[in-house]
Amino acid sequence: MDRNAGARTEGSLAVAVSRAAREVRVRPARRIDLLAHFAGAFDLAEEQEVGHAARVAYLADRIAVALGMGAEAQARVLHAGLLHGSALIGRPDGAADAGAWVASRFDLDAQVQDALRGIHERWDGRGRPSGLSGTEIPLEALCVSAAHWASEYTDHVDHPLRARRGLQRAQESELVPLVGAHVADALRGVLRDDETWLALWGEDIAGVVARLGVAEGKPSRRRVQDAAAAMGEVIDAAVREPGRAARVSTLAQVLAARLGLSDGVCEAIALAGHVMDIGQLGVPRTILAKPSILTVDEMELMRRHPGLGARLIEGIPGFDEVTEWVEQHHERPDGRGYPEMLSDPDLPLPPRILSVADAYWALRAPRPFRAALDSAEAIETLEASAGRQFDADVLAVLPGTLSLVDELLSEVGAEAAGG
Repeated sequence: MDRNAGARTEGSLAVAVSRAAREVRVRPARRIDLLAHFAGAFDLAEEQEVGHAARVAYLADRIAVALGMGAEAQARVLHAGLLHGSALIGRPDGAADAGAWVASRFDLDAQVQDALRGIHERWDGRGRPSGLSGTEIPLEALCVSAAHWASEYTDHVDHPLRARRGLQRAQESELVPLVGAHVADALRGVLRDDETWLALWGEDIAGVVARLGVAEGKPSRRRVQDAAAAMGEVIDAAVREPGRAARVSTLAQVLAARLGLSDGVCEAIALAGHVMDIGQLGVPRTILAKPSILTVDEMELMRRHPGLGARLIEGIPGFDEVTEWVEQHHERPDGRGYPEMLSDPDLPLPPRILSVADAYWALRAPRPFRAALDSAEAIETLEASAGRQFDADVLAVLPGTLSLVDELLSEVGAEAAGG
């Protein structure tokens, strides 16, 4: 078929590139600035409302302060609180300590990983997985456990006064066997503080938690890139094949550069490639793993994931464009995509690039109903939908980028192996 079928004219491509090339620069940030918002994905996986992990982290931090723990220990408590639901994601190798594995992806230290392993232990020794008791359990884990216990009575209440009443009626006799008398007393003191309740019901609890991370170091673009790449690995472990996020990110960035987009746009597209399917953590696993055609209802649930993903990341500093592109990466040039059915000229170039990069690597991976396609077969399949499902100009430059993409991915793999 004619590869340029449905393509823009040279002038219209220049206009599309110009529109996409408005000033976009990834803002420096700290790891916790991203992690406080990424944690909402673990809420979705845990079937909790977005914000649950941030509230647990906030309460756990206040408990740590009440106990007189130092700044480094408080930072560990914050991280463990944000990641406490990540154990449901699963490790690529099937090992049990998924929460600790997720922490390692974000380059969090061994003490944070130990805290995550200990969150389901109990002071009375009746917890899991190791039956630890008393001071055998990391204090950071006990802070998070106490905060989670309190959240059970507050998360699904629409007013702080009702939540307070619920906690007053709660059987505190169950708290001491869970976390010990010292941590239980600290939690009681925290819950008597009006400022605590105002923060828990504020509109930006993730932002509040991020601002508590005073031990996180200086903001940098490298920290943003590393955190996004780590989240991509976690998404792959949960819903896709390993390495998918890195492949999509690299291909999208190279395609963007080949089409003449600015360095700032290319960098932002690379970030979007890592995190664009974060909303899939809110889609039931039975749907994601279904080998046959989805029903209408199942497809509607699946089509929620771009909007869910955008909602999760929209509060990250400097992620305005990334949020927009994540929400639009399943839109189509012919207007038959989702969630907004955008079409020319309302569909920007970056999400068109992400769509092609994502579809190419999806075709290269095996599925229950077909074997993996080779590069030529994948390109031919994409070209059959040029100008309709996929942007023809992006497809036109795809074949010429693949050798560079393979080279870059090999370098990344070598770095990872050496690290």
